[in-house]
Amino acid sequence: MKNKLRALWLFAKITAKNDPLYIPVIILNALAPAAATMVNVFVPMIFINQITDPKPADQFIKIVVLLIIGKILLESLERLLSREEFVRRQGINDYLTFELAKKAMDLTYQNIENPHTLDLKEKANAAINMGAIHNLLYTLKDIITSLATMIGTAIIIISFSPYLVGFSILISLLIIFVNGKESAYTSKFNLEIVNVNRRFSYYFSLMASPHYQKEIRVFDLGPMVKSKTQGYLDQMMDGFEDKFAYEGNMGAIKIFLESILRLVSYTYVAMRTLSAAYGPQISFGSFSAIISANENFMKSFQTMFSELADFIMSLANLEPLYDFYVLDSDKEENLDEAGDFESLEFKNVTFTYPGSDRKIIDNLSFKINKGEKISIVGVNNAGKTTIVKILLRFFDIDSGEILYNGVNIKNISKKSLYEKISGVFQDFAIMPFTIKENIIANKDFDKEKTDEILKELDLDGRVGELENGLDTYLNKDIYENATDLSLGQKQKLAIARAIYQDTDFLVLDEPTASLDPLAESKIYEHFNEMTQGKTAIFISHRMSSSRFTDKILLLDNAKTVAFDSHKNLMKYKNKYSDLYKAQAKYFQ
Repeated sequence: MKNKLRALWLFAKITAKNDPLYIPVIILNALAPAAATMVNVFVPMIFINQITDPKPADQFIKIVVLLIIGKILLESLERLLSREEFVRRQGINDYLTFELAKKAMDLTYQNIENPHTLDLKEKANAAINMGAIHNLLYTLKDIITSLATMIGTAIIIISFSPYLVGFSILISLLIIFVNGKESAYTSKFNLEIVNVNRRFSYYFSLMASPHYQKEIRVFDLGPMVKSKTQGYLDQMMDGFEDKFAYEGNMGAIKIFLESILRLVSYTYVAMRTLSAAYGPQISFGSFSAIISANENFMKSFQTMFSELADFIMSLANLEPLYDFYVLDSDKEENLDEAGDFESLEFKNVTFTYPGSDRKIIDNLSFKINKGEKISIVGVNNAGKTTIVKILLRFFDIDSGEILYNGVNIKNISKKSLYEKISGVFQDFAIMPFTIKENIIANKDFDKEKTDEILKELDLDGRVGELENGLDTYLNKDIYENATDLSLGQKQKLAIARAIYQDTDFLVLDEPTASLDPLAESKIYEHFNEMTQGKTAIFISHRMSSSRFTDKILLLDNAKTVAFDSHKNLMKYKNKYSDLYKAQAKYFQ
């Protein structure tokens, strides 16, 4: 319950921040129908009493006119407030989605790669997109309406018979108990179905995704994809069938209890109307008012508690939103600023990924000085890409030190570090922006500099043939006049982005993996020109790339095997010379 209250408090803060008037609007919107209900309780009594005990015509007409005016005003106010509340509620939903996206961008990288975080994000999105927020606000409004109606009608019934109120409360509590059981079942079902629905949605989208269609057709993967999709669909349908059966049984019990309540209350009020033997006799008009008040009291009492159960259930659906929102953010305070690059040193660095016991980096030590260029090579899973992740502090190391200019990078702000280090990642991403925006990122635009980089990377011709040139968007799913680039061209664009940042230090992780041999060769030829005056780490599984660098760091089984120049390493038999010769023979 503690987390539910925290989730409610977080939701209230976000709501107040987005729209301070929403809560007053929802309260007024809830009170308007309660007032209309109270008016409706007395309307039949006024007409019945006029028949059984007539008042002067002019007095009766005045009462009717006032009733009509009151009804019109209340209905108009209710419609106005409902429309206002609906618009504001949509705004809150959109604002929550935006806050969730901002939080995702602020998370530590370690959290982003954590499957638990992905599940939380999916559940938080489901709370917003599947109506949990709307349901929470609906139930809050209904609770206020029911409470106000219950108080008003209870006053009427108590003046007639406190015992009738007590009996109505007793039966209503039994109905509420049944509702509670049903709500608990539904809440559990909704939380369990999210994971199944996520997997079904993933496989369903995969069936229509252009990205997978070649493999699906060539390797005849269609039956397997359909089987997995159908399996999760069947699992969901079985769950819904059980849910609807349970809800049907609970509904039958509630109808039985309501029938008992109506039988007793109608009988007792009728006996008081026809005779004074069971208490002061009442008029037919009062009979109508008391029966109507009792019906509304019973309905509002049950509604209040059932909506309260739904409210608590909605809070349970909001818990993932709270849990996601309080995850560690990538915020830093009182850290040093990274100065101009002079040296980088790994000292006895050991690292394992969270949730794993396998050492990816084991007691790694090496140093690179200003202006040097090194290659990091090794077989697959040797830890090459992991070096980039821990250097950029996407993850913190288990032991040892990474020193930037002699200072532990844990004591240097990431923002300032990224102003000195840029790179091309193995799993690089091109954003759905223009070509220019993808290159310059958050830097000021320099056309001459951009044109020079594009020319060095042999991208100038491709950009020049586009109608909008550098201002061409790169995502056809969003922009109609966008263009598509080949994977190799996208990789060149990623290299252009890294070079444009003009940082002291470049990290290039498999920067030519998507290029053809000729394009790769041209990149190597211009490598020293493009990185002139800069320090660079070049990671590749292709040994030929190491010839352009000053030193080679060879990794094997998470450890350093060698750290020397290409020339020296080729003088004797070692892991590097074996790998180099093994690849070279295919090009002889």
